[in-house]
Amino acid sequence: MVQALEGIRVLDLSRLLPGPYCTMLLADFGAEVIKIEEPGRGDYARSFPPFLKDFGYWHLQLNRNKKSVVLNLKSDAGRRAFLELVKTADVVVESYRPGVLTKLGIDYAAAKAVNPRIIYCSLTGYGKKGSLAKQADHDIGYVSLAGITAMSGEAQGKPAIPGVLMADMNASMAAGMSIMIALRHAQMTGEGQEIDISLYNVAMTLMPGAASLYFGSGFVAERGNNWLTGANANYNIYATQEGRYLAVGCLEKKFWSNLCAVLQRPDMTDLIDDDANHDYLKQQLTLEFAKHTLPEWEQLLAGKDTCVTPVLDFAEAVAAEQTKANEMVLNVEDAELGSYRQLGFAMKLSETPAALRKRAPRLGEDTQQVLSQAITDEKLLAEALQTK
Repeated sequence: MVQALEGIRVLDLSRLLPGPYCTMLLADFGAEVIKIEEPGRGDYARSFPPFLKDFGYWHLQLNRNKKSVVLNLKSDAGRRAFLELVKTADVVVESYRPGVLTKLGIDYAAAKAVNPRIIYCSLTGYGKKGSLAKQADHDIGYVSLAGITAMSGEAQGKPAIPGVLMADMNASMAAGMSIMIALRHAQMTGEGQEIDISLYNVAMTLMPGAASLYFGSGFVAERGNNWLTGANANYNIYATQEGRYLAVGCLEKKFWSNLCAVLQRPDMTDLIDDDANHDYLKQQLTLEFAKHTLPEWEQLLAGKDTCVTPVLDFAEAVAAEQTKANEMVLNVEDAELGSYRQLGFAMKLSETPAALRKRAPRLGEDTQQVLSQAITDEKLLAEALQTK
């Protein structure tokens, strides 16, 4: 089966999570993704434990379906070799601080000079302008400055660190969509373009609810002061008898009514209509859910259409029947590494599905083949290969 992105060549200069996750998605749907890695160490994620033999699981997950080419981009030969690859490519993805690739002579201007159709996607922390443009940071910094961390946690407690790398992951998705938009534009016009995806900017856009409240009324969403952050009884977390937790999300009256029926508390059904009752309702739900264990609640709530679910840890989520039904865990058999598991494909396309075609590469395993096909200057090829 021909995959949708077959024939699209992507040069991936990024490391760690946001860029590699974006290019993993492109590779899953058929794009030829070539990781350009520094000699010796390569992508830092290669060294993240746990390991399967000498492969890190992080690397196995994020860099499946990709090739690996080693180039010393600080050398003249490495720079020239990279630009030869740009001539053959459709997309470049990079995650350096603004200005670094300009100093190396391989920024968008240099790439466009040799390939006007090139799409050059930069994943930056804070964008390419402003006082923070060159500041190093991580996800916790982006989401904290964007206001997300201030809304996470208990009302009277300190802000909580989000359990998922929200800016990183959403920036990956935004980069992927932007690349597809730019590819369509290039197809129609023959013109490439530069894409700037700021993790901070993406984090800001994750809060349309908080933005609507603030722009419309001046209300500042914080921990425990609105329905998304724990103010409402019917959108909250409650402990069960043995100390496990249930997530209650019955925002609509019909689901709330169904929950009240299961609890045999018809007296609470209409109380939800008045915001002044939420503290009382939270107290009552706390008492009700403490009457049974989590397995007992799962039985009592099964098929009742309440929008109440157990709070599972990752191991439980992997083992869940819904995860299996959606084929969200891949069982991989590899001739060298044996059996291992990794996350499957969230996007299910009927005619052009994602596929696992190739295990994540060893550092530089495709250098000879890729460079030999792209570089006709034998002296340059020899010099570039010396950096392996």
